[in-house]
Amino acid sequence: MTTFLRFAAFVAALLVVAYGLGETSDQADQRWLVLLAAAGVMLSIAWWPRGTSSLPIYNRTVLRWATLLVVAVTLISVQLVRIQIVESGRIAARSAEVGDGQVVSNPRERLRALQVQRGAITDRHGQVLAESVEQSDGTFVRQYPNIEAAGLIGYYSPALYGSTNIEDAYDSYLSGTDGGNPAQEWINGVIHEDRRGYDLSLTIDIDLQQKANELLAGRPGAVVLMDADTGEVLAMAGAPSFDPNRLYANTGQQSEEEMAAIRAYWQELVANPDAPLVFRPTQGLLNPGSTFKTVTASAIVDSGRANADTIFRDDGLFEVDGRVIEEPNRPDSTQIDFTLEESYAWSLNVVFAQIGLQLGSDTLLDYAERFGFDSAIDFDIPTAETQIASTRDELNNRALLADTGFGQGQILATPLQMALIAATIANDGVVPDPYVVDHVIDSEGKTIEQFSGGGGQRAISPESAAIIQRLMQSSAEFGYASGIEIDGATIGGKTGTAEVGEGEPHAWYTGYAIAGDRRLAVAVVVEHGGPGSETALPIGGEMLRAALETTP
Repeated sequence: MTTFLRFAAFVAALLVVAYGLGETSDQADQRWLVLLAAAGVMLSIAWWPRGTSSLPIYNRTVLRWATLLVVAVTLISVQLVRIQIVESGRIAARSAEVGDGQVVSNPRERLRALQVQRGAITDRHGQVLAESVEQSDGTFVRQYPNIEAAGLIGYYSPALYGSTNIEDAYDSYLSGTDGGNPAQEWINGVIHEDRRGYDLSLTIDIDLQQKANELLAGRPGAVVLMDADTGEVLAMAGAPSFDPNRLYANTGQQSEEEMAAIRAYWQELVANPDAPLVFRPTQGLLNPGSTFKTVTASAIVDSGRANADTIFRDDGLFEVDGRVIEEPNRPDSTQIDFTLEESYAWSLNVVFAQIGLQLGSDTLLDYAERFGFDSAIDFDIPTAETQIASTRDELNNRALLADTGFGQGQILATPLQMALIAATIANDGVVPDPYVVDHVIDSEGKTIEQFSGGGGQRAISPESAAIIQRLMQSSAEFGYASGIEIDGATIGGKTGTAEVGEGEPHAWYTGYAIAGDRRLAVAVVVEHGGPGSETALPIGGEMLRAALETTP
């Protein structure tokens, strides 16, 4: 073999190992094992002894076996480096569910967690929402002095139930393993040096959060209030919720009686049919009803097929492939011609069913995806994937396409998704990137990382957005979304009353307020709350008013 071939084989082995370390999931990943074997073959080629033909057969055999032994030891060393260094953190943090349903994890890590002053979480004005308090024995206990944002922050229960939402998504910052000097953090991790976590400052205003909870009054539902320009989330509340103080459990800190009480509370939450552990603003998937008409109207306007004054016919009934759609919303039963502006303000299902058919499934799906449907929203904590239909082919059914046009059918949306739609219209057609963690602070009060929502993605043109603003403002002035008046602010809105088969419909409201240079958007849902104009709209109005009265 030539020197060039040996050199190429050695370099290829290094590249294969580097690729495997970067692309495979763990040391037992089959792809990694195959790559490791391939690297072994290449190293054998690179290191195969030369000039052995003149040696006695015994010496030649010994040399060749020695080469293979060196290659094997090298591969074992690579695997050990991966386990002991590259994946040490992941392996140490690994947990699993055992037969009795309990979640077990590395007890050494849990004991070490007792020694870490986990970072605090505060609202935008510095109000402490979560903190680690030192005990007389030098260990720390996680406490939540204000539980108004419990669902958003999540819980921290390393000995029993792990962690969720902000506590989980930003664990590396809160525990001090990420965010500072990478080299120092790596050394601290290797030598198990005690560390202090970094603090998180959120964008939410705890007073607005409390207001949202008061307005929901424990009814299953959600409120999302955000800055339409920046994507900052000002309030994100879901009901019912829970007390994270009652779920905190760490190794050796609680008595058997206290652990039993924590387990009993967990079982109580799990058994609750209203699912208080589900954070509805980001995980609740609900039919949005007529609030989806904002997307349908945006599609017909932005595709150039209609404007605010385009006339549509609605005589009270519309049939499509045997499906008869009745119109319950006409303000005057003798009127059969309505402009798009009037149709939106009075939420005419027959008109929007026709618009859905005019658009066709491909165009309607395209615009829905521009607003963020059919994907999980990129946010600080996990969000559920929304949908227009269970499959794209389903919308080839014209009856389902017509239902989708006015917000029924198989549409599922989170309250965060619906708040983004209102924010997009207020933001001249650009979907803002939502975020709730503003910055990370070290123990000396220095900001070590600043987050922002980015520039957003354009869904429709500014001209089209101006037309949809006219529709939403007309709805707020004389349509079903009327009733919100705030001095100095322009209000746009849309209500929704989503039929769900059994029980009262879900009550929805999406809207915005523009006052000076402030643009705020809100989405409200009250599950089985009845008409959106009666239940959700008043909550949305109170949230917009309260937000405009606060200092940004």
